[in-house]
Amino acid sequence: MTQNAFRLSLSTKAIAGTDSAIHLIEQKERLEAAIQAQDSALSIDLSKAFLESIFKTIISDRLEEPDLRKEFFPLFRDVKDRLPFSEDEDIAEKISRLAGSIVSVTNELRNRHGAASHGSDGYHQSALRMGDVEFIASSVDGLAAFLYKKHRETLEPDNHYRIRYEDYPDFNDWLDGQFDGFSMRLSEKIAIEYLASQMLFEQDPATYREMLLQYTSTEESEDEDD
Repeated sequence: MTQNAFRLSLSTKAIAGTDSAIHLIEQKERLEAAIQAQDSALSIDLSKAFLESIFKTIISDRLEEPDLRKEFFPLFRDVKDRLPFSEDEDIAEKISRLAGSIVSVTNELRNRHGAASHGSDGYHQSALRMGDVEFIASSVDGLAAFLYKKHRETLEPDNHYRIRYEDYPDFNDWLDGQFDGFSMRLSEKIAIEYLASQMLFEQDPATYREMLLQYTSTEESEDEDD
């Protein structure tokens, strides 16, 4: 991608630090590449796909048994039902309306002008121009970044069903202080070391989550007593 290429800067910043979300990163980069290639039809397809990946990521993190087979707008409704947009009711309602407009318009444009939405005759020229696409993609970028950042900021163990090891460093440090890790030497120069928290997370995620909930509950009680 060249220096002056279109970039989803807000989403790039929001996703930074979540290297394990490989598909989400790839979706963002595909959209950026399509806009760089001046492919308006593919760009609008990928704008919708990127938002849909954001929705599914949030739902999968927050629901124990998510239904990812739903259509685009029902997926967005699931996000709205489980993600607090703001502590202020009036602000939350207005942000929800704005977000809903971006979702609806992106979906409508994709259905009418997307590369994969329907076939056209061999001389068809899309009415969707790259200036239009960049405006739409910028709106999608803002919404995707807002949702993903808000999602990460408000995740708690009791509403976080897809636990990530790196999300709870304080708990991991506590576990490692309570239990011994494991070390295995393969040769004089090579040794493998596993922290207790890593072993528990990888081998018994259910117990890891249960202990995390207990730890968080204890920490909250101590904060209230202070």
